[in-house]
Amino acid sequence: MPIRRFRVAVAAVPLLAALLTLTGCVTVHGEEVLQPAVTKGEAGRVLDRFGKLNNKANEDYDLQVNSRIEAGGLREIDQAGLTVRKADYPEGNPDYEPLEFSDTRYLIPQQRGWPRWFVADTLTNRNELRWLLVFVKEGPEARWHATHLSLLDEIELAAIGKFAEDEDGHARRVPLGASAGLAVAPGQLGKTYAAYLKDGAGDAFAPGQHTSERVGARDQYRRTPEYVTQYVDEATPEYPPVALRLADGGALVLFSTRHFVKQTVAEGREVEVPAAAELLMKGQGTPKKSLTMERVSQQVAVVPPREDKGDGIVFYNRLEGLVGAAGS
Repeated sequence: MPIRRFRVAVAAVPLLAALLTLTGCVTVHGEEVLQPAVTKGEAGRVLDRFGKLNNKANEDYDLQVNSRIEAGGLREIDQAGLTVRKADYPEGNPDYEPLEFSDTRYLIPQQRGWPRWFVADTLTNRNELRWLLVFVKEGPEARWHATHLSLLDEIELAAIGKFAEDEDGHARRVPLGASAGLAVAPGQLGKTYAAYLKDGAGDAFAPGQHTSERVGARDQYRRTPEYVTQYVDEATPEYPPVALRLADGGALVLFSTRHFVKQTVAEGREVEVPAAAELLMKGQGTPKKSLTMERVSQQVAVVPPREDKGDGIVFYNRLEGLVGAAGS
């Protein structure tokens, strides 16, 4: 699982396609039942299966194996990465170091119906960061798939604070709509963030690397003597977010967005095409005027309560990957 990690300056900050709504019902003996999304034992087996197949997918650069364990934005990012590496190294990676998990805890909310989800909070042998992996299951006969990954260090986790629990000790799922009682509803966070990136207007987001600094960096490159850069940012309704209630009434929200960057060169200049983009262009030929690159980004942010917005929504991690490219 290749990763690119970004950090936010303010507080040290790196699902499934066509999901049904997260508020469905399950009928057992004619009754709707609220129950844990998964037992801890099953959650452990899910993570173990993920680890084993993830190692095979990354050792062999096998897209089919990856599709058995990932979905949503995470799969889109990793499928593109595997495609690029498979083209460069068709025999796979004989020096691949297997991914291992340790010191894992599970954040398991109680839910009705399908899909269901839980979060594995774990250490790995890759780094000293804690990995938050969201797993989603679409229906009773479906397999669990990892749909979102975020990386956090201990300082960031301390800043996020404690997760709220219900009377049975389970993590508390936050609804995606206005009933969440947050400054921005989780289901609208991707759309709100995409709109913010256009000009940085509004006070919904706290200043930081992925907010004010990102907007400012773009302004430097919109128009230069060498090229003009255009940005288009979109929500990903096909990849719904998940949200967990925090003890202070806010929520930790894991969500995805899609970003397009088009660079048009000045007359007489050549279009520079990164190697990964060239491989994803699928034989389109050498661009003469412009290159558009498409990325999927996965974020984790703390959204404050509606009645106590403080400094705004704080980003703690963002992972993004190149998923497509087109030239003209």
